[in-house]
Amino acid sequence: MYTDTLFNFSKIVDEQGLDQGAEVLAAMAKNEPFFGLDTGIRENDIWNRVENIRQCIDLLEDEKHQKIVRDMIHFSAGIMPDMDSVENRFAAVETLEQTIMDFRDSGDEFADRLCAIGPCGIDHDWDSVEYEGREHDYFDKHMIDDEKDLFALQLTLAKKLDMPLILHSRKGFKDTVDVLKAVKWNRGVVHGFAYTQAELEFFLDLGWYISFSGTVTYGGKKNFSDMAEMVEYIPRDRLLIETDSPYYAPIPLKNTTNEPANIKYIYEYIVSKRNMSSRKISEIVDNNCKKLFGL
Repeated sequence: MYTDTLFNFSKIVDEQGLDQGAEVLAAMAKNEPFFGLDTGIRENDIWNRVENIRQCIDLLEDEKHQKIVRDMIHFSAGIMPDMDSVENRFAAVETLEQTIMDFRDSGDEFADRLCAIGPCGIDHDWDSVEYEGREHDYFDKHMIDDEKDLFALQLTLAKKLDMPLILHSRKGFKDTVDVLKAVKWNRGVVHGFAYTQAELEFFLDLGWYISFSGTVTYGGKKNFSDMAEMVEYIPRDRLLIETDSPYYAPIPLKNTTNEPANIKYIYEYIVSKRNMSSRKISEIVDNNCKKLFGL
């Protein structure tokens, strides 16, 4: 149970070390998830991410846990729009494509587990904890156009390779739409969804899956009240659930470092809104993962 469709494991390891990384994987394994998707942020980081996973698996004492993690772990590869990547977008995406090809041909035990492009897209949430130190003023109109280019190049790559894309879009709906309309590749998931009902319907009409993270459990503000209504509204065949760890821990752990094992709180919240059992929601998410990622 409790598939997690997006987490950044290497960020956890970088901040807390390999021993803690192994504990994180052990906690995940106890729920026996069908699928877990590790993501990165740079064009060639998959090699380091896979090695972090491998080392932490080897630290697990329980062989059953080792097998569960090896069976469930999958990877994506993409470039988030930091300033350096935006400025060097053409070289970065060229490196991304070559990295994907090299990894697939590497003979690594996880070489067939690279199942998506991304996360990538548009981010204009200047207060985001994921972009500490990023200067708002630096992202003028010219830079935003280049940011759209970086997204379009990766969306085009997903189309070329016939792969689903993990779409990151925050406070940039119009710019996101511009790129989607230009490239016309709509096979993927909007991760950490944080838009309105009308914008949800736009993505659904194009065929996108929608993934909710820990932010969906936050209460006390109108937009999060609206989010609860969207959890009830979304068709069951488009629903995915993620932690987006180490960010955005769900209630009751808000403002702590998030971990994949916290996915159960997000499932419990969605169960409460959709009046279904945890097992049924898990079956729905697992089936959606199979369809989207070709498992």
